[in-house]
Amino acid sequence: MSANNILMTGRSRSALVPNWKYDHHHRRPSSSVVSRRSPAHFFKIILPSSMADKKLRIPKKFVRLFGYELASVVTLTLPNGCSWQVGLEKAEKKIWFHEGWHDFVEHHFIDNGYFLVFRYEGNSTFHLLVFDKTATEIQYPSRKADDEMDIMVLDDEEKSSHEKLQGNEMSNKVVLSIKHEDAETFDCERVSDTSEKQRFRICRGRERAIQAARTLKPKNPSFVRFLRPHNIRKSFMYVPAKFAAKYLSLNQSVKLQTSDNGRQWHAMCCYHNKTSSSMKIAKGWSAFVRGNNLKEGDAFVFELINMMPTVLKVSIFRVADYV
Repeated sequence: MSANNILMTGRSRSALVPNWKYDHHHRRPSSSVVSRRSPAHFFKIILPSSMADKKLRIPKKFVRLFGYELASVVTLTLPNGCSWQVGLEKAEKKIWFHEGWHDFVEHHFIDNGYFLVFRYEGNSTFHLLVFDKTATEIQYPSRKADDEMDIMVLDDEEKSSHEKLQGNEMSNKVVLSIKHEDAETFDCERVSDTSEKQRFRICRGRERAIQAARTLKPKNPSFVRFLRPHNIRKSFMYVPAKFAAKYLSLNQSVKLQTSDNGRQWHAMCCYHNKTSSSMKIAKGWSAFVRGNNLKEGDAFVFELINMMPTVLKVSIFRVADYV
């Protein structure tokens, strides 16, 4: 059994599957057993590999017991009542949460080392608890920020050009509000050359930087992000799917303008890969990071202040300012 996941059930295994039906290909529990079983649980620790792959593998024992009844799309429900539809990838008796999983991770600021507990409730539905690196359950954000995206008010000159792309949607504003407490979404253990007290101060500073970013309420379409290690190492920043779908296009040139001095950097939007619908700011991002001396954990508010050309004002909340 791997170290990063385990299957747990409310009853012993013998009580859960006392007898089996056999078909030509799969071993399946009888319908009477399925109907009276207790919910099955498993947990996953988020590892760098799953972050890089943008999918999460379901434990093989769970797949052996229940994989046959999972639909191609499953529902993840959270304690705040929100639910997410996530597509499954199935191959060679292995199953992953895949399509839509990365959006779920980004929305909840899930990072390496987070601890997720899944409870399977039948009918391809999982109840999910998310714990951060302090082993504390996060405060789950509402999806209203995504589902009720209002659009910014443009002046007449901008409005006429943008309506060709978006119809009459540009009537109000959008503010993507990230309300959950992602206190330690960072790899505090990586600061190995500092004392425990100093590591705590650094993590606390990162927490405060993100909290400060969330308090900013732009008048225009906006989204919040923070700098993960791969954003520096691989030189890109993901854009929320709904924001990208409404305001950006493939190979679109954008200008990143810092809020403090108005300096601009040219960048380009592209898909993560040929089969992905995820969009990222790529070419030019590395220069923006270097030019602003950005560090892991720094938080940003990206605000769309102009459409033709596309200009994103970037408000930076530095970890160093909140230690």
